[in-house]
Amino acid sequence: MNNYDDRFDDTPVKLMLYPAIIFMALGMFVGVFMAFNVFVFPDYFAGEYIHFGRIRPVHVWHVLFLWLLSANMGLFYFLVPRLCGVRLWSLPLAYVSIGLWWSSLIITTYTFPTGTNFGWEYAEIPYWVSWIPVKPMLIAAWILFAINLYMTIANRRFEKMYVSLWYAMGALIWASFTLFVGGYAINWVPEGISRVNASFFYIHNLVGLIFTPMGLAIAYYFLPKLSNLPIYSHRLSMIGFWSIAFVYAWVGTHHMIHGPVSQWLQTLSIIFSIWLFIPVWTVVHNLFATLKGHWDLYTNNAAIRFLILGNAYYLITCVQGPLMALRNVNEITSKTDWIIGHSHISLYGTFTFFAIAGIYYAIPHIVRKPLWSKKLADLHFSLNLWGGVPFMLSIWIGGFLQGMMWTTWAEGNSYAEYHNNLTILPFLTTVAEMRIWWIIRAVGGLVVLFGNLLFVWNIFNTILLKAETTEHIPTSEKNSVVA
Repeated sequence: MNNYDDRFDDTPVKLMLYPAIIFMALGMFVGVFMAFNVFVFPDYFAGEYIHFGRIRPVHVWHVLFLWLLSANMGLFYFLVPRLCGVRLWSLPLAYVSIGLWWSSLIITTYTFPTGTNFGWEYAEIPYWVSWIPVKPMLIAAWILFAINLYMTIANRRFEKMYVSLWYAMGALIWASFTLFVGGYAINWVPEGISRVNASFFYIHNLVGLIFTPMGLAIAYYFLPKLSNLPIYSHRLSMIGFWSIAFVYAWVGTHHMIHGPVSQWLQTLSIIFSIWLFIPVWTVVHNLFATLKGHWDLYTNNAAIRFLILGNAYYLITCVQGPLMALRNVNEITSKTDWIIGHSHISLYGTFTFFAIAGIYYAIPHIVRKPLWSKKLADLHFSLNLWGGVPFMLSIWIGGFLQGMMWTTWAEGNSYAEYHNNLTILPFLTTVAEMRIWWIIRAVGGLVVLFGNLLFVWNIFNTILLKAETTEHIPTSEKNSVVA
């Protein structure tokens, strides 16, 4: 039994993590269903409530909100009190927040097939479902969550704040503003390109100012815990934090380059997109360097492998983003499946892997027993690696080839030449050419889904059953996260 963990009440952690893990499996099942039923065998199962427009929001809200954001919130309930050396400020406030959170999200997500959603991507949540004010409930839940953690930090016992606390505080502020823009302010902006610009501010900062700081807080906390090594450089971590705070909010417009938006705003987004290399390199180097001289830990611990592979994916996705912002590259990649592949590498390959690693550490500590099966954890990682590569890489590559096909339409100097190009290579032909890449994506997704079902099985067996192994849980905070 972990004596230090006995100081904390982890009921809020359980109430957030346990449902989130189940929703991850459900959301990925919906994703695999779409991959086959929409793209490989279109409308094999047909019906009003299961066509693409109805079930895509169901998949998105499962994996982004019911799974990833909820899991991150649960892990924050775990790490913030421990970094502060005090119990959570208010358990009753946490219970109210959790009740509002789950009820609003579940009602929202499972009524999308009936047509309750708005048309704004990632902001489909309606104000009301019948008489239930789901959007105000969701915003209220987040505000109560943020207040609770801020008060916990304000009453901390340890004066020095580790980098994960900095990222946690930043995420709580930035997420509040981003969710407000996506939930309310977007509808107050004048219709037209200004509203589209607000939409891309929300879409991009959902990743950049919510999932990025939350994911990095988790990575910076759990890698030292899992490895029993201090983080390589506290100074580098602070450079990464403040550069993200300065840079990230400005880059959303790079999704509208060559569109009807001011050139100065496009150029500004390009400049800030290139500056993203600063926080990215600090994080990537810091996490890799933490294991310098101790890479045997990578081979012996599945959770560390998830963190390190997630760090590698973070490097890939954050090279893609600045490159996509360049006008010449954007001409090819914009509006293609390349963008979907890019988001999968970010939200799944990076931040879901970080969350999985955190869960592998947190669950054994809150239930006071070792992981049920280390072999299942190793197999889970292997399936995510070998299934994840074709799952994410296929539409990244296929989308680029799709963009190259589209560029042939712009060849020529007259409308007649342009029209001729369209007759030689019709749009539907470019769609048909993507089928092989969609097949690869679907097969890879099926492997990933199977791996994550093993993860769910392993975690809940850890909670409910005796462990297959007698692996020891550390009884002290010897593996301090403080550099």
